[in-house]
Amino acid sequence: MKPYYFVILGSLFVNILGLAGITYSMQTYDRIIPAQSYPTMWVLFSGVVLAFIFDFTLRLLRYSVVDILGKRADLVISDRVFGRSLRIKNGFRPKSTGTFISQLRELEQVREMMTSSTVVAIADLPFFFLFLAVIYSLGGIVFVVPLAGMILMVLPGFFAQKKLAVLANSAMRESSLRNAMLVETVQGLDDIKFLQAEHRFQQQWLHYTKTTAENSLELKHLTHKLTSWSYLIQNAVFVCVVLVGTPLVMDGELSTGALVASSILSSRMMAPISQIAGILTRWQQTKVAMSGLDSIMQLPVDHPENTKMVHRPSLTGQYSVRDASFVHNQESKRIAIKVTKLDISPGEKIALLGRNGSGKSSLLSALAGMMIQLDGEITLDHLNISNIDPADLRRDIGYLTQNSRLFYGTIRENITLGMPVAEDSEIIDAIRLTGAINFINQLPDGLDYVIQEGGSGLSGGQQQTLLLTRLVLRNPNIILLDEPTAALDEVTEKEFVDNMKSWLSGKTVIIATHRRKILELVDRVIVVSQGEILMDKHKSDVAASI
Repeated sequence: MKPYYFVILGSLFVNILGLAGITYSMQTYDRIIPAQSYPTMWVLFSGVVLAFIFDFTLRLLRYSVVDILGKRADLVISDRVFGRSLRIKNGFRPKSTGTFISQLRELEQVREMMTSSTVVAIADLPFFFLFLAVIYSLGGIVFVVPLAGMILMVLPGFFAQKKLAVLANSAMRESSLRNAMLVETVQGLDDIKFLQAEHRFQQQWLHYTKTTAENSLELKHLTHKLTSWSYLIQNAVFVCVVLVGTPLVMDGELSTGALVASSILSSRMMAPISQIAGILTRWQQTKVAMSGLDSIMQLPVDHPENTKMVHRPSLTGQYSVRDASFVHNQESKRIAIKVTKLDISPGEKIALLGRNGSGKSSLLSALAGMMIQLDGEITLDHLNISNIDPADLRRDIGYLTQNSRLFYGTIRENITLGMPVAEDSEIIDAIRLTGAINFINQLPDGLDYVIQEGGSGLSGGQQQTLLLTRLVLRNPNIILLDEPTAALDEVTEKEFVDNMKSWLSGKTVIIATHRRKILELVDRVIVVSQGEILMDKHKSDVAASI
């Protein structure tokens, strides 16, 4: 708030200097013209020009300061909101990507409210009453006109707030639905084409667009009414000041110069009021935007600021789970995985088997600390997993899900995403270990080959190999893999398994898989069915049972 003191100080001088032209007009009509004094005219004119130069300079400086402060505030707010979004707990993230994006985009509404014109209008507002006192000293009863004008200009904006709130909320809702559909359409464009579903999606898009356009039109119509009303009142104030002041001039109670000065000043002082009226028309949109951003800021994060987490220099993978139930998100009523008893020792190699939807992926997610725990206890290295610093968990747990993705950038940037300081020798060892070197050598730019969003341009097997490389490069102590070779051909899978046997030595490894070859990496098998552990035995015993 302290930097804005300079803006307020600048507004004080700007508004005081603004009285120079008004004073000049009054003196011209009351003294210079009756006395026909040319020297006085030029002296006053020179003073006014000098005042205008200072006024122009101060206005530029004021807008520059406000713009710099607005930019600084925008960067801070954007950083906090985006940073908070990255730290939201896995089970509390908004379900719809489009809605989430729409909420983040509401920063634009907040940014518009923080523009220089808004800040300057608020800074100029107190000087309305200063000018009101000046008019009273010049024209007496004439001051009632701009005072009434202010009330008439602002009141409709207050009365329209309820209607504006309804329209703003409706616009937010429709925009969220349209964004959600747009994201879903872009992500599934190939499927839409091959299913010949373009017409259905286009009709749905037109429906959302029509609804949004109608809502926007109604909002603009109301805004234009309020803006036109403000313009009308601003002009009416000037005319009414002349109307009220003219009889006073005729009766000798007011000089011509004072009337001219009062009329000019009344127009000037109504300018910030009209801007305030404009701010009132945007307030509900900003309020809805801030509400959406606030809902994001209120979501639980991995490491709350006021919570002290336990730091561990190294995690080995000693798990103990007792009577624990987990769900995917806070709104889910269905238990994804329930574990009565599970113990895992450091260095164990375990495979999770089961049919699709049995709960294998959920169990891996729970062991990674990514699920919402309803009851029971899950400990890692004798500590409740929820009390361990998330940074330590992610440092020592290598977790590869079925939905892991590549990002826009080079292959080098993607595989070093979690290990930005990796040496070239480490990168080469990693791509050799996973077999990624076989296709990277065939690419025109090798490691500098640019991958499109989501790995577009690479086959499913190539993407999975790079994802495995990214995990291997981090060299974590605990490895959690969900169908790591599902997209690999048999030759690549065999090469990967053979290479991984020595690399996995001493690490705690848990792999959910349907592939028989992967079982060569494990000694223990856990069979999961309908969200519960059905069997937990040595690999040879489970094979005999099956």
